[in-house]
Amino acid sequence: MHPVGKFFAFTFLIALIVGLGTFVYFYNYYARLIDEKLAQGPFALTSAIYATPQKIALGENATVEDIVGQLVRSGYTTSRTNTLGWYNERADGVEIYPGGDSYFSTGDAGVIKIAEGRVQRIILLSDNTERTEYSLEPELVTNLFDKKREKRRLVRFKDLPKDLVNAIVSVEDKHFFEHSGFDPLRIVKSAWVDLTTQTRSQGSSTLTMQLARGLWLTPEKTIKRKAAESLITIHLESKLTKEEIFEYYANYVPLGRRGSFNIHGVGEAAQAYFGKDVKSLTLEESATLAGLIQQPSARNPFRWPDRAKTRRNVVLSLMLSNKYVDERRYAEAKAAELVLSRTTNDSTDAPYFVDLVNDTLQDKFQDHDFQDKAYRIYTSIDMELQRDATEAVRLGMQEVDKIIARVHKRKDGTVPEAQVSLVALDAETGELRALIGGRNYGQSQLNRGL
Repeated sequence: MHPVGKFFAFTFLIALIVGLGTFVYFYNYYARLIDEKLAQGPFALTSAIYATPQKIALGENATVEDIVGQLVRSGYTTSRTNTLGWYNERADGVEIYPGGDSYFSTGDAGVIKIAEGRVQRIILLSDNTERTEYSLEPELVTNLFDKKREKRRLVRFKDLPKDLVNAIVSVEDKHFFEHSGFDPLRIVKSAWVDLTTQTRSQGSSTLTMQLARGLWLTPEKTIKRKAAESLITIHLESKLTKEEIFEYYANYVPLGRRGSFNIHGVGEAAQAYFGKDVKSLTLEESATLAGLIQQPSARNPFRWPDRAKTRRNVVLSLMLSNKYVDERRYAEAKAAELVLSRTTNDSTDAPYFVDLVNDTLQDKFQDHDFQDKAYRIYTSIDMELQRDATEAVRLGMQEVDKIIARVHKRKDGTVPEAQVSLVALDAETGELRALIGGRNYGQSQLNRGL
């Protein structure tokens, strides 16, 4: 071999050895990082703030839908594997079974029987005795996660409706269950479109790559981050099944904002936007959530319903072309109205109360890190009363605004915005049951109730 050829061959061999060594080093580095994270669960270190248990009494006005709605908001499902608890809806009432992670013991299972819009009987299943009242699981107010105000309800892959899974893969990664982390066809298509249009409008990230980027990496677009993303993707695909990867993704994906809280995961999004458990989502609701993934803020259905509906219909058309739905279901879902949860005011999520709880925790438990440990914080707030207080403030301030506007018609100058606070205490114990510290938490976090 010519000396020049020997030089290039030697150089190539050295470069290959260094390259392989570098790959092995960084792969092992990220593999250890991922394995540690997966061992504890990427969402395990999440302190949660809960409301007070909701009591229901014999003779009280109630419907089966009311009780089921409260259980769903508290994290119960119809699945017996739910560690928090599960319920069984009957024609004459609801069976309630607390799980191992419940506020109550598994021996507190009971049946609430409803007739003519009233609670007729309450039976404790452990000894089959009649009771005069029953306490329902405390409702989740918010999670504390990575020093952000994020709400998240963990779901399992088997609890996800098939339409939701099909909607997400149709719009985000149609070959997800077929490729090994990278979609070559999508990469080639993305590169070709970007090259011919001189833009970077086409994404080539698979669901696994999105998960790697979202859970373990920073958002900046650099070669270093892209390389790390690829290594993590390879390890995730070798470590987890496709169903497990999708489950992680479904619990991680950012899906917008509701009031003062960030929404993460399809479980919380189903509750925030539609007021229901993820297992109860319809085809059109599943398509709506899938359509939010790309631009959750710009397509927030509360703020931009037309945009959300347009994107939903795009997702439905992709599901049709992928043969996940037939023409009849496609047409029915496309024609369906966008029906959202009626509760829209962020004060119903008690943001001022959450801030008060946070301040109290930091003052009284300085040796505890509530944002890096999975604590459960049970509080005195009554979320039903909080929602009633929010509505009372809304109606009352409408009248106040009218009075102020009439007065200022006779004067020059701008009309000032009146502020408000509301504090509701338990008459017997003095515990705080509802708190509103201002008209709009998003505009001002000053708690005027203190």
